[in-house]
Amino acid sequence: MFDQDTWRACIAERLSSFARNPRQDIHITGAASLLAYLAVGTLQPFLEAYQHEPIAAVLTLAEITRGPGADLIVRRAGQMRYQVARLIERELRTRPEVRAAVEQLFIGLQVITLARQRLNSSRDEWFRTTLLAELDGFTPGEFAHLRRELVDAGWHSRYETIRSLRSRNGHYSTSDLVLLHDGLSDSASHVRAAAARMLGQFAGTPPTPLVKALTRVALYDCDLETRFAAARTLGALRDRIASPQLIDYLGQCLVDEDSFVRSAAALALGQLGELAGVPTLISRLTQLLSDSDVYAREAAARALGRIGAAAATTAVFNALTRAVEDSDANVHEAAVESLRQLRKVRATLPLNSSRFPSEPLMV
Repeated sequence: MFDQDTWRACIAERLSSFARNPRQDIHITGAASLLAYLAVGTLQPFLEAYQHEPIAAVLTLAEITRGPGADLIVRRAGQMRYQVARLIERELRTRPEVRAAVEQLFIGLQVITLARQRLNSSRDEWFRTTLLAELDGFTPGEFAHLRRELVDAGWHSRYETIRSLRSRNGHYSTSDLVLLHDGLSDSASHVRAAAARMLGQFAGTPPTPLVKALTRVALYDCDLETRFAAARTLGALRDRIASPQLIDYLGQCLVDEDSFVRSAAALALGQLGELAGVPTLISRLTQLLSDSDVYAREAAARALGRIGAAAATTAVFNALTRAVEDSDANVHEAAVESLRQLRKVRATLPLNSSRFPSEPLMV
């Protein structure tokens, strides 16, 4: 059934492609402005739901915004479904009541936060300044709530609040953990990265929701620094958070259709080290050395070296030896370093025919 949570989830899904290439996605949508693009992405789930469950769609809309603008959206739902970008652009330009309704939808469905969570630092600043500039083209009294949300001077204080947890020396209270959990979902990438780093200093065992939030950041965050910070924290906490469920989930992500996720999963597994020494994972990481994405190949090469003894097999040695010839310098360097690590590990292990088959290594 269509409700606010469903609506918000649909918006978040649509914003995933926006995070990769915002300007291109705006162009593909047919919108002439960032404001119109966001309005289209916000209204489309409602327009689709209106065709199948109109009562639920209208009631959900009414929970967020009522008045002439909402009434107009309902009356034009049939038309907007097929010419959504052009019609919404026109209504935003000519009708103050539609602008008011769209602003209320943005606030109620957390559209701005959802968009900014998916952007790295430079794109987030572009998003903020571009949208503020577009809003300046309307009457000063309009979009007041939206303007305040975009100014967002508060992220600096949120960042400093999280950083102040250093004085706890890893002994966090329940409210501290709640602060870190919220920080991992903050719209500012600097805040998310700080939350990930501070969590890495926790002296206890993080609760499951916090581990899930940290894993989500490590795999899906669009800011490279934030993703690395989360992956390193997974490594710092590994003895306390590693579980068959987590390792299995990361293993599934190694074969995700998105190369971004594949490389992030390999990076996270490398941080878990020997705890990720599961035969199926080692096999998938070995296959990832031939991936089309250079970052996935590099992450897989480094992860195999960090897993250690379980990865010191002939199959892995052969695959890493091939990876040494990779045209990318970073993949070459990662493969060389992992071969060095695994040779050192193998030299300390007893001979075992099941671990070291009789066939010679590739040369």
